Amino acid sequence: MLDRRRDIFKVYSDILGKEDFSIIPFTKDDNGTETSYHLYLYRVKGFNEEKRNKAIQILAEKGIATNVHYKPLPMLTLYKNLGYDIKDYPNAYAMYENEITIPVYSTLALEDAEYIAREVVNVIKELIL
Repeated sequence: MLDRRRDIFKVYSDILGKEDFSIIPFTKDDNGTETSYHLYLYRVKGFNEEKRNKAIQILAEKGIATNVHYKPLPMLTLYKNLGYDIKDYPNAYAMYENEITIPVYSTLALEDAEYIAREVVNVIKELIL
């Protein structure tokens, strides 16, 4: 299963990584520590929350289910009620506002991963222009 998800990551990174606006996810560090390839947390330079949400909506209309993971804790009701404010955590918000989680699952065909990556690029280019 890990090999399959690694292959999907490679397809995504090969296509998305060619774009100047792309921030592709970490996979392995110099010590050999490697991700589980469970989530493809793709980020778009220059995107704000509004553009990110629009991209997710357009992709959904094309049949591509994307999501946002890891909403910063200060944005959750419990933490807001405890007095936390996202303005005090600009780095957390910066990671959140332009992140789109792209599908990764073991039965995803590599051809479908290519289609997804190409459509992500097309949608982002549409929104940037």
